[in-house]
Amino acid sequence: MAVTVWPGDARVVAVRAALEPFAWQSFTAELVCRRAVAAMDEGQGLPRPRGPLNRMSPQAECADALVEILKGYRWQSLTTDGVSRLLVGAAQAWRQERAWFDIRLGLLLDGIG
Repeated sequence: MAVTVWPGDARVVAVRAALEPFAWQSFTAELVCRRAVAAMDEGQGLPRPRGPLNRMSPQAECADALVEILKGYRWQSLTTDGVSRLLVGAAQAWRQERAWFDIRLGLLLDGIG
């Protein structure tokens, strides 16, 4: 699922600000993704998905999904803006897919689906 993210998007600005002061290209993908998720959420947190607890916070689940996305890119060669836009777009796509999954799961649990 492709998601268009503009450079001026507040989440892109927040991720860029979280990475820019550092030599983030030398970070692990896990660290870059955790910083990006924290910057996008700005302390608001992600809603808890419906269904049994998987012992993983929504933030950690999103960060893990972003790590998988980065594995398909030479992300260290991207600009700070480029990696910020990539991570925000991937997080938005993941959240949309997660929301649809939760809706479908809810319908099944409620006996409607």
